[in-house]
Amino acid sequence: MKHKIIDLFAGAGGLTTGFHMAGFESLCAIDVNAKALATYKHNYPDTKIIHQDIRKVSPSELRLALGLQREELTALIGGPPCQGFSRNIPAGYRYLNDSRNQLYKTFLEFVEELKPLYVLMENVPEILKAYDGVIRKEITEKLESLGYKVVCSSLNAAHYGIPQTRSRAFFIASLEQLIDFPAPTHFGNIRSDYKTTNYCKQLNLLETNNSSLVTVRDAIDDLPPLNAGQNYDAKVYPFAPQTTYQAMMRHESMRIVNHVARALSPIQLSRARALREGQDARDLPCELAPKKHYSGAYGRLYWDKPARTITRWLFHPGSGRFFHPTQDRTITIREAARLHSYPDNFHFLGTYTDMASQIGESVPPLLAKVIASSILQA
Repeated sequence: MKHKIIDLFAGAGGLTTGFHMAGFESLCAIDVNAKALATYKHNYPDTKIIHQDIRKVSPSELRLALGLQREELTALIGGPPCQGFSRNIPAGYRYLNDSRNQLYKTFLEFVEELKPLYVLMENVPEILKAYDGVIRKEITEKLESLGYKVVCSSLNAAHYGIPQTRSRAFFIASLEQLIDFPAPTHFGNIRSDYKTTNYCKQLNLLETNNSSLVTVRDAIDDLPPLNAGQNYDAKVYPFAPQTTYQAMMRHESMRIVNHVARALSPIQLSRARALREGQDARDLPCELAPKKHYSGAYGRLYWDKPARTITRWLFHPGSGRFFHPTQDRTITIREAARLHSYPDNFHFLGTYTDMASQIGESVPPLLAKVIASSILQA
C-alpha cells in the first residue's frame, strides 16, 4: 500500500508533486484558490479536492469523511500563507497579530486531529527568527506536546539540484525517530557561478558524489526559441535533451505545453533589446531607464548561474530578473516551471498571470521530493 498524504494550503501542488515523485499518494488537497486547484485537479484527478477557506473545514469531519484512524495517515504537508512574515512586506507593515500570521495555528489543529506519522510545514525563512523566534518556538512546542520529535531549518533549493536560489523554511515532525534534514547534493557559491574551495569547505560539501549547481542553461536551453507574444504551437520537442536535468524534466512527457511568451509593451521590448545577458535596469541607457526600480529589475538571467527566486511577478520584467538570457522576451511559463523543477508532464491552467502565481507561490517539487525521500527512509 502506498504511503498517503494530505496537502493543506495545496495551491497548484508543488509539495504534492515532490511527494508523488518520491512514491507517495495524495488523498486530499485543500485550498481557497480555485484557479490553483483547477491546475491541481488536472494533474491529480484522483485526489479529493476541497475548495474552501481552511478555517471553515472541520478537521474531525475531514478525518471521518476520509475514513482515517489517528496515526494512520503517513504525512500531513502544507505551507500556510506567509505574507505577514515575508521580507517582501515593509517592516512597518509586519506585526505579530496579522491575520496572515495565524494560519499556522489552523495547520496545527489538523495535526492534532489527524495525528499523522509525519508532518511537513513549509514557510518563508523569516518565520524562524521573526518576532524573536516566538512563532518558531510556538510551532515546535505545540508539535512536541503532541508527541512529535521536531527539527526546523532553512534550505536553499540550489543546493539540492534545482536551478534557482530559493530559500524556504521547513519544520519536519515525526512520531517515531528524529529525522535529519537531507544533506546538500550540489555545491557552489549561489551568489556567483564560480565554485570556490573555501566556500565548499565551509559547507562541508567536498564529498565526491556532490555536483555543481544546476544552471539556467542546464534547465532550459533545449526549449525552442520564441519572440515576445509568441506561442509554441508545434508541441513536439525539436531538440534532444542536452543535460541530465533536462532529461529528468522530460521524463514521461511527450510534448511541450505552457511554452508561451508574454507580449511586451514597446518600452519593455526596447529595454530587453538594450540589455545583454546578466545586465539589468542599472545598465540601461538614460532614455530607457525607469525612474525607480527594484534590485535586478529588467534583468536578463545568466546562462551559467541558477536563477534568482522565481516569484509570482515573473510575468513583469520590472519585478525581477525575468528576461530570457538572450531572447528579447520574459521567460515562458514552461521555462519558469523548469527553473522551479516542475516536470514537463505537469500542466498549468489559467491565464499567464494565474500560472505565474501558481509557480511563484509553490515549493519547488524537487526540494519537496528530497524531504519526502528522507521521510521514506525513516
